[in-house]
Amino acid sequence: MAFCAAIATAVILGACGSGIPGNSVVQIGQATISSAALNHWVEVANDSTQTQTGAKAPPLPLPPDFTACVTDQEKTAGNTAASTSASQIAIYKQTCQTNYSTLVTEVLNFLIPQMWVQGEAAVRGFHVTDKQVNTAYDTAIRSASPPLSTPKELDAFLAASGETVADLKWRTRVNLLGNKIANAVQKQAGKVTDAQIAAYYKKNQAQYTTPETRDIHLVLVSSLATAQKVRSLLASGQSYATVAAKYSVDATSKARGGQMLGVSGGELTPQLSAKVFAAKTGVLSGPVKTAFGDYVFTVDAVHASKTESFAQAKASIKALLSQQQSSAAQTKLQTDLTKTWTPQTTCRQGFTVPYCANNPKGSTTATGATGG
Repeated sequence: MAFCAAIATAVILGACGSGIPGNSVVQIGQATISSAALNHWVEVANDSTQTQTGAKAPPLPLPPDFTACVTDQEKTAGNTAASTSASQIAIYKQTCQTNYSTLVTEVLNFLIPQMWVQGEAAVRGFHVTDKQVNTAYDTAIRSASPPLSTPKELDAFLAASGETVADLKWRTRVNLLGNKIANAVQKQAGKVTDAQIAAYYKKNQAQYTTPETRDIHLVLVSSLATAQKVRSLLASGQSYATVAAKYSVDATSKARGGQMLGVSGGELTPQLSAKVFAAKTGVLSGPVKTAFGDYVFTVDAVHASKTESFAQAKASIKALLSQQQSSAAQTKLQTDLTKTWTPQTTCRQGFTVPYCANNPKGSTTATGATGG
């Protein structure tokens, strides 16, 4: 894994060889995250509230004494150094230590995967030029919210966030490399053969079949006696619209003059469905007793079932399978990156997170014990 040259300014390289260099906290192959880089990004993480809410960031909780952090807590509590007991200072320091550990964990959980992406890109032979980075960076700056298109706006953002232009361009480079990896994986996974398409069509043919339907007129009433009266009126020549308006207890069909178009068997009660799909067109039928009441109906038209041919369905099936395979490949890529790069990621004691091969089982938070 010789990808030393691929790591940009945000990650400082250590000497190629085994063991974590003394000025670093994480080693991935031959690349390291230096203590200086960690501290820089911890400051960025601490300042994030300023860019998100506009509120002033709390003092950076720097070990080992956490002086500024402790002083801030004393002020918040209305105390001074002279009036604060040793036990209370210990509590303040513990709070500051916890805050620092949280920031360290957040930063390492950000930096390590970024380095994995750079390493994976180098292994796959993917590169992006400075010109591509600058173009993408300029586009991101112009479209940022709030806007960063003027030097004044950008300077204000950098001052609030603690980031530098080099940081932003490094993040842009990693994003471009990540996109190259993802696009390559998805392109390969998105290839679908005719055999796959045919197998999917055969297995799921039912979804390409439109069931047989009926156009009907019906009237639903609440009793058999009323149903027989309704049938008699319809048989004597009165229209469904007239009879339904007066006798129907079903608001939906009543509003349509008793007409229902394109009705499938599943839309009707089992008792009514059996009778409707057995009836001949143009024949007054019923009463049919159901749990909702008694129906009188006439089938106006029959629409036979239709099956979309393989040729007709082929394009949509290909697109569906391509999307499914690409999505699965993207998920697998994340898993594969973890499997490939975790064993090559060693973290100094006190700075282990789940991405580290030597992370204690069940540990999710770095302690930041040495403080860089």
